[in-house]
Amino acid sequence: MPQTIIADIDRDLLAALDARAGLLALRAMLLRYHASGVTAAQVAALLQERRAATQDEALEDTILDALDMVTGWCAPQLRVWEEENHAS
Repeated sequence: MPQTIIADIDRDLLAALDARAGLLALRAMLLRYHASGVTAAQVAALLQERRAATQDEALEDTILDALDMVTGWCAPQLRVWEEENHAS
Protein backbone atom coordinates (compact mmCIF):
# COMPACT_ATOMS: atom_id res chain seq x y z
CA MET A 1 0.00 0.00 0.00
CA PRO A 2 1.50 3.34 -1.01
CA GLN A 3 2.26 5.78 1.79
CA THR A 4 0.54 8.68 0.02
CA ILE A 5 -2.89 9.96 0.88
CA ILE A 6 -5.60 9.73 -1.79
CA ALA A 7 -5.83 13.05 -3.66
CA ASP A 8 -9.60 13.25 -4.15
CA ILE A 9 -10.27 12.39 -0.51
CA ASP A 10 -7.63 14.93 0.56
CA ARG A 11 -9.35 17.61 -1.49
CA ASP A 12 -12.75 16.74 -0.03
CA LEU A 13 -11.43 16.64 3.53
CA LEU A 14 -9.64 19.97 3.21
CA ALA A 15 -12.78 21.54 1.72
CA ALA A 16 -14.83 20.15 4.62
CA LEU A 17 -12.34 21.57 7.11
CA ASP A 18 -12.42 24.97 5.42
CA ALA A 19 -16.23 24.89 5.50
CA ARG A 20 -16.11 24.05 9.23
CA ALA A 21 -18.06 20.85 8.60
CA GLY A 22 -19.74 19.09 11.50
CA LEU A 23 -18.43 15.99 13.21
CA LEU A 24 -20.50 13.54 11.17
CA ALA A 25 -19.40 15.06 7.86
CA LEU A 26 -15.75 14.94 8.95
CA ARG A 27 -16.16 11.36 10.12
CA ALA A 28 -17.60 10.41 6.73
CA MET A 29 -14.42 11.75 5.07
CA LEU A 30 -12.22 9.88 7.53
CA LEU A 31 -14.14 6.67 6.90
CA ARG A 32 -13.29 6.99 3.21
CA TYR A 33 -9.59 6.97 4.10
CA HIS A 34 -10.07 3.99 6.39
CA ALA A 35 -11.97 2.05 3.73
CA SER A 36 -9.13 2.73 1.30
CA GLY A 37 -6.53 1.24 3.65
CA VAL A 38 -4.98 4.52 4.76
CA THR A 39 -3.56 4.45 8.29
CA ALA A 40 -4.51 6.70 11.15
CA ALA A 41 -0.91 7.94 11.30
CA GLN A 42 -1.03 9.06 7.66
CA VAL A 43 -4.24 11.01 8.16
CA ALA A 44 -3.00 12.47 11.45
CA ALA A 45 0.13 13.72 9.67
CA LEU A 46 -1.99 15.40 6.98
CA LEU A 47 -4.17 17.07 9.60
CA GLN A 48 -1.17 18.18 11.67
CA GLU A 49 0.39 19.69 8.56
CA ARG A 50 -2.82 21.61 7.83
CA ARG A 51 -3.05 22.72 11.45
CA ALA A 52 0.51 24.07 11.39
CA ALA A 53 -0.31 26.08 8.27
CA THR A 54 -3.29 27.95 9.73
CA GLN A 55 -3.69 30.84 12.10
CA ASP A 56 -7.50 30.68 11.98
CA GLU A 57 -8.71 29.50 15.39
CA ALA A 58 -12.05 28.22 14.11
CA LEU A 59 -10.29 26.17 11.43
CA GLU A 60 -7.83 24.86 13.99
CA ASP A 61 -10.74 23.76 16.21
CA THR A 62 -12.27 21.86 13.29
CA ILE A 63 -8.92 20.23 12.51
CA LEU A 64 -8.57 19.24 16.17
CA ASP A 65 -12.05 17.67 16.07
CA ALA A 66 -10.96 15.58 13.09
CA LEU A 67 -7.70 14.65 14.83
CA ASP A 68 -9.66 13.52 17.86
CA MET A 69 -11.59 11.08 15.68
CA VAL A 70 -8.39 9.85 14.04
CA THR A 71 -6.54 9.30 17.32
CA GLY A 72 -9.52 7.99 19.27
CA TRP A 73 -9.83 10.94 21.67
CA CYS A 74 -13.57 11.07 21.12
CA ALA A 75 -16.79 9.24 21.90
CA PRO A 76 -16.53 5.57 20.87
CA GLN A 77 -19.18 5.96 18.17
CA LEU A 78 -17.10 8.65 16.42
CA ARG A 79 -13.83 6.68 16.30
CA VAL A 80 -12.67 5.63 12.87
CA TRP A 81 -9.54 3.56 13.55
CA GLU A 82 -9.81 1.15 16.47
CA GLU A 83 -6.52 -0.72 16.25
CA GLU A 84 -4.21 2.15 15.34
CA ASN A 85 -5.52 4.99 17.46
CA HIS A 86 -2.27 5.09 19.43
CA ALA A 87 -0.09 5.18 16.30
CA SER A 88 -0.10 8.92 15.84
